[in-house]
Amino acid sequence: MKIHRFYIENIDISDQNIIVTQETELIHQLKNVFRYKTGHIIVIFNEKVGEIEVEIINTNKKDISFLYKRHIKKSDLYKGHKKELRLYMSIIKNSNFDMIIEKAVELGVVKVIPVVSERVIKNKLNYERLNKIVKEATEQSGRIQLMQIGESMDLGKAVILSKEESDIVYYGSVNENDVFIANVSDKYKKVSVFIGPEGGFSDTEIVLFNNEKVQPIRLGDNVLRAETAAIVSCGILSL
Repeated sequence: MKIHRFYIENIDISDQNIIVTQETELIHQLKNVFRYKTGHIIVIFNEKVGEIEVEIINTNKKDISFLYKRHIKKSDLYKGHKKELRLYMSIIKNSNFDMIIEKAVELGVVKVIPVVSERVIKNKLNYERLNKIVKEATEQSGRIQLMQIGESMDLGKAVILSKEESDIVYYGSVNENDVFIANVSDKYKKVSVFIGPEGGFSDTEIVLFNNEKVQPIRLGDNVLRAETAAIVSCGILSL
């Protein structure tokens, strides 16, 4: 039987090993979606305490109580990841941007920064929905730490930020003379990558990248859709 994982922001294990939460969304999920009752075993987790197996011992409309059973993995086991990958993603239409957020979580990206580049048509995002996708993807994927979603910013500011946060910064290119992504060095721990919208980056933006020493990487022999390019780049660079 599969034991489901649930993210709880605040987990406090008392002297009696009882954990109580008042998160109404979680209570609804456990009671009305999964139909869990007293005695069911689930896993709860966050980045502070790690992953814990608990037993449901009491539920009502406002709170739910768990009995601590055992630590599956402690939070310190998740520290020191080989890569800290940040995706600077030009904003595209909702459904495709949602998918990028979900897959970025699964691929271990630490942060996605939405970017307003020249060919971006839509520049508003529903952060409540995006953070819900992050939470659900984290529960499904086995991650402990929630991926962050930054505030949207224009490309110039994003390039400055990326250089401050990273050891190396790349941008997705379609130029056949640029280095293939699978051949880039893996010696860098903090890596950022820029992916353009449909239509790619403009000539002016490519000049900006070159002036700021942002390195082009070719993602394949074919021209990829924006969401495909994001998934491919995150998948390869996170390895």
